Amino acid sequence: MAETVTIGSKSYSVNLRRSGSSFHLQIDDRNYEGEFSRLNNGSLEVIIDGRRSITYSEKKSDESYVFADGINYVLHRQSRKVGSVVQDESKEDLVMSPITGKLLDRKVESGSSVSEGDVIIVLEAMKMEHRLRSPRDGIISRITSIEIGGQVKEGEIMFELGTNEHYSEPTQFQ
Repeated sequence: MAETVTIGSKSYSVNLRRSGSSFHLQIDDRNYEGEFSRLNNGSLEVIIDGRRSITYSEKKSDESYVFADGINYVLHRQSRKVGSVVQDESKEDLVMSPITGKLLDRKVESGSSVSEGDVIIVLEAMKMEHRLRSPRDGIISRITSIEIGGQVKEGEIMFELGTNEHYSEPTQFQ
């Protein structure tokens, strides 16, 4: 889902899709493919088109502060205006694993109707269970194909939500 991000006085349409340690980034009409990894000091190593950068970021409310290539950026996430009512961007439809661990349970299948807060995936790391919940009402349009008991990496896509109006045939992530 595209968001409008403002840096200084310029606004950009930004769409980011992650899968494991890879990502696809679209900024306006330009597309980028890359990889990232989280380093021990909390920074991110980002590689785009063979160019390596070390970045640091912090998020507060609707602003993100990013330090990359010696430059500080302040990114402001804008709200969408619907009619005369201002609304925040809808919650993320793509849910990724926050940890590296084991897939304990997949509570639903592709095509299932879910409500906000429903447990979709259960992960285990360091003998603790982590329950991934639906951020909103919708239809599970894609869900991980990792077998129960299989290894999950941090940042790997676990499931994606669709809506009844935009429902299409369900798929599984590879």
